[in-house]
Amino acid sequence: MACLCTPLLGDDLAEYLPRYRPDSLLARETNGDLALLLPNWRERVEAADSDDTRRRMVRFMSRHLVRTAFTLVMPRWNGWTSNLAEMAEIFAAYYPERADQVRRAAVLGHAPTADTAVLRTYVDDLGPWLADEYTRVHGTKTPRP
Repeated sequence: MACLCTPLLGDDLAEYLPRYRPDSLLARETNGDLALLLPNWRERVEAADSDDTRRRMVRFMSRHLVRTAFTLVMPRWNGWTSNLAEMAEIFAAYYPERADQVRRAAVLGHAPTADTAVLRTYVDDLGPWLADEYTRVHGTKTPRP
């Protein structure tokens, strides 16, 4: 929160907050639930009945997967960005074998397609790989009541 807050009222108190240190706990609690989301995503892909619906899903899933990919490496990189393209490039430095997929997702996060093949790739390949790697590196998100 310290690095992303914008004061809406009053003075900016950021300089008084402790230094932000992205760590594995923050990564896990931010995006450590991808594996739980994937079954629902698969159902939504199968039920998508229009190009508009598929475009919205590609935009949403692209952004989510890029952010998850970034937070996977965020503690090693030791910083934060909100820029999808920059997130993809930072991830690519650590996982070059998946770099092109995440770069493409960053582009589709801004300019989505209605291509069902993109959605299937997300739920059958990139998403499951990312969920498994996330669990291996950071563990799973703590269940909330």
